[in-house]
Amino acid sequence: MPSFYIEKEMESLHSFAHLLDYFADYQPIYEEGEILMYDKLPVLNPEETIPLLQDQFYYPPYITLAHMYKPPTGWFMIPQQISQYQLLYGVDGKADNIMNGIKCPLGKGDIYIIRPGAVRSLQPSRNEPYVGITISFHFGMSKSPIEFMFGNDYIRGRDPDGSLLGKLIPLIQAIQQHTLSSNMLAQGLLLQILHDLANPVDGAAKLTTKINPKMVKICNYIKENYSTTIRLDTLSEMTGLSRNYIIRQFRKCYGMTPSDYLATIRIEKAKQLALETDLSISEIANQVGYTELHSFSRMFKKRMGISLSQFNATLISSLDIVSP
Repeated sequence: MPSFYIEKEMESLHSFAHLLDYFADYQPIYEEGEILMYDKLPVLNPEETIPLLQDQFYYPPYITLAHMYKPPTGWFMIPQQISQYQLLYGVDGKADNIMNGIKCPLGKGDIYIIRPGAVRSLQPSRNEPYVGITISFHFGMSKSPIEFMFGNDYIRGRDPDGSLLGKLIPLIQAIQQHTLSSNMLAQGLLLQILHDLANPVDGAAKLTTKINPKMVKICNYIKENYSTTIRLDTLSEMTGLSRNYIIRQFRKCYGMTPSDYLATIRIEKAKQLALETDLSISEIANQVGYTELHSFSRMFKKRMGISLSQFNATLISSLDIVSP
């Protein structure tokens, strides 16, 4: 769906529930027979999909499914053998991702790449409703680079700062447009994600280093008071440390400044409220500490690459999970 159509509809859709209903009912306009073709692409063998995708992709990777979904209560995916690579990303909640009989946790920020031939199923948590992203893709008749990059086992990664999610959402939006240029954009984003997984930054490793107790105190204060105004002067008075020292030590311990950490917490809380409540974007902004909607929207888009409205719009009901 072109972005200008999304923005047009956002003017009349003010809550997450309405957005979810809208995109669950939305069907792209295809020629007769094309809907069935796109529905079956993720379950076909790679060579079977190439003739069907010849006007969509000129070269690999071929993306046959890209969506964000929230399974209904009580629903699970029965075991099935997959014929293409699947990338799974936990947006919110928890689920058990079962691969070849091995149960692996899938929570917020967890990412898996599962190889063709694996038998997998998914069991969402009843207490912490799961919201996830699925990307199915393959390299056609070309040799896959996955084994060379990652070895022969399945791949599990973590996305603590949401940077991969910031690429996955525009990938989904691009695929939904079903044009050659938008699909090229989606391919580029998928390759960036694979690159990021193969070349992790050092930020996560820094979390295992010894933490200054006063930095822990600041971290906890920010988590508990993110909805209020937090200034460096307040943190300085609370710890007896200078502002510059706090910035240096906090970055050393957590890989970011206190203001960056505050923004990260606010973004995560905003996404959680968008997923779990019917609050308007203005109400969400207020609850995470912004009195002005414009300031919140600018911060969210700067850090995520999309607006909160566009984030909501990518959440659709699952179409590829088999009900019990």
